[in-house]
Amino acid sequence: METAEEKVTRTIGGALAHFEAGAAITKVLFTSDLSAIQLTGLPRDSTPTSVLSLLRSRGLDTSMIRPIKVVTGDIYSSARAEAEDPHFAELVMAKFGRQITQKQGAVTTAVPIPVETFSSSDSSALRVDCKKVHCSWHKPTKTAWLSFGHDQIAKRVAEKFKKGEYKVCNQLVRSGDLELGVGRHNSRGWIVCLTDVPSDTTQADMSRAIQRESDVPRGIKLGSPTYTTDAETCATTIQSLFTAIGPLEWWEFTPDTTGKRVKASARFSKEEDAKEAVKTFHNSPLPFHKTAKLTVQLVYSARFKVSSLIYDAVERQIKTNIPLWKVQHVYFTAYDQPQPPKWYRTLKIEGEDDKSVAEAKNIISAILAGIVAREGMYNLWQPALRVNGEITSKLTQLQQQTGVVIIRNKAKSELRLFGPPKRCEEVQAKISEILRNQQSDDFFIELDDEKFLWARLGGYKKLATELGPDSIRLDITSTPKRIIITGTASKYDIAHAIINGEVVQSAEPDASGQDCSVCWTEAENAIQTRCGHAYCLDCFENLCLSAPTQNTAVQIRCVGDSGSCNAVLGLPQLQEHLSSSAFEELLEKCFASYVRRRPDLLRYCPSPDCNYTYRANGAVKMLTCSSCLVSVCTSCHAQHGAMSCAEYQDVSSGRQEANERLKKEMGIKDCPKCRTPLEKTEGCNHVACRCGAHICWVCSKVFEAPGLCYTHMQREHGGIGLEHYQERFGR
Repeated sequence: METAEEKVTRTIGGALAHFEAGAAITKVLFTSDLSAIQLTGLPRDSTPTSVLSLLRSRGLDTSMIRPIKVVTGDIYSSARAEAEDPHFAELVMAKFGRQITQKQGAVTTAVPIPVETFSSSDSSALRVDCKKVHCSWHKPTKTAWLSFGHDQIAKRVAEKFKKGEYKVCNQLVRSGDLELGVGRHNSRGWIVCLTDVPSDTTQADMSRAIQRESDVPRGIKLGSPTYTTDAETCATTIQSLFTAIGPLEWWEFTPDTTGKRVKASARFSKEEDAKEAVKTFHNSPLPFHKTAKLTVQLVYSARFKVSSLIYDAVERQIKTNIPLWKVQHVYFTAYDQPQPPKWYRTLKIEGEDDKSVAEAKNIISAILAGIVAREGMYNLWQPALRVNGEITSKLTQLQQQTGVVIIRNKAKSELRLFGPPKRCEEVQAKISEILRNQQSDDFFIELDDEKFLWARLGGYKKLATELGPDSIRLDITSTPKRIIITGTASKYDIAHAIINGEVVQSAEPDASGQDCSVCWTEAENAIQTRCGHAYCLDCFENLCLSAPTQNTAVQIRCVGDSGSCNAVLGLPQLQEHLSSSAFEELLEKCFASYVRRRPDLLRYCPSPDCNYTYRANGAVKMLTCSSCLVSVCTSCHAQHGAMSCAEYQDVSSGRQEANERLKKEMGIKDCPKCRTPLEKTEGCNHVACRCGAHICWVCSKVFEAPGLCYTHMQREHGGIGLEHYQERFGR
């Protein structure tokens, strides 16, 4: 049996819930309620106390700081400080700046870092965020015109550029339709126009691109670059746009000589700043090239912290999914711990499509969850598995033989298996056989000096009275000495509890003959609370599990003396009289009740089948669910993407659909660029919006200039729309 505690914490629905007497919840924390800072360059003899003193010396409140972790290096030390305050890292940066000079001469650097995930009974810890963005923009290009004296040669060269057989400086370029031009001496010639030509291309480069001698043009003309700003200056300009939105944790730009686009990445300190950057700058004109657009994409990232032992067992299962993920532009990476001992691995998946990343995250989560060892409807479990003994030794040997990792979850009374599914099924059958053979066998409890003294001074007699003289014997010849229990695993469990000083009901409990406080009949399988009231074992469990279904705050109390006792049942009593699975179920139900009764504070994610929660009154406007990766609006608690709450209400209520029908009847269209309603009452099909867009009224295509729009209308629609107008009005 496990030692009962007056207070416990559990990770439920992505939150850390604190429980105390009566299974009442006293506090619920999310990772968004915390912030953390990494201090490096501290004096080598730094301690948690000295770090706290350093923070206090700068006027910082340290009352909400969780235990500080200090790592001592060869010359300097570093420390991680985490506080139950989402603004803690910002306050530290404001007080200290990026560098602090100590008296000893060391320079301490303060950097905000992600908070640690909450520990749980799961095999892995998951962190999801959307603070990173990818951005890209076109490199400067120029236009090239190749003139040919024969149309067949020109067509052949144009086709080879289109197919990629001919490249300029190893880059693909665009080839337009053949044009009939006029040569220098008025002799007619054929022109092949190439666009997206690298800006530093020379005439010699163009000549080298055309490999066949018979395809060499009689003339090459190069246009001016689309812009002349160098790559470093461009990157700095884009970085300054982002920092105007909010602070960055880092900015990464590596000049790439290949490809047509310049790529960079940035990680914001706040998720809402990253989303605002995408909303503000995606498809916006480049500051240094007004006719080109900046692309900014939000990156969805999920990180798992998993035992190295478990990862080694399931690595092949995870990696079989990598080819599919690559097709979906989702990328997987596994990292070792930076310093030994390397007990854990960090797994990361990221991509720009939330649904694809969520699917990959769910696949990894399912693999890392393993399977529960079961036989039919029941878990394969024995109480003896709560401590190390003969059965656990056999399971360890089985793990070594098969490569399937077997993890005991004492809180839920279950064994979890990690490895290939078929092999797990084989191991499951072998575990069943081991437990079956151990149901009436010898169990050993080793005695140290203190426990052996306890046995001599009456403890052994107490065990013999409780279990029966034929079920117990003392082996004083072994080293260390031990007690041997013969019989079922439940007898072993009782003996282990008695030896460790825990309260165990006798085969004939004191409560025998008393009426149950719930059903008022003689208590069956009676248990007795510390306030002296008896319950049937089933009645007590039903009493506890029904409490969270009420509309009042949960605090489980004794109903003895016809309900007048009202004593709060502490967590140790609840753990003592409930099975492990019932106790965990109780905590989960209490949490659900806590959330249900506080809709202004806590909400469940609205995605179907998602049981994650979020803080409804948080400062973040759009929150990304850590489980399904869908953005949730914390104002209206709906998932409406980039739409405003009002727009979503229009769509969901049907008002927008009715409005669209009315606009169609009145001949009103929205500008494709800014969504301003436009009405054309007369004139041609070219419509100019106040946002600067030039629109073809027939097909709603947008152009940068009027001339481009008129050319499009002539080519695609056979005119600019005045023909019918002139016929009708005679103008």
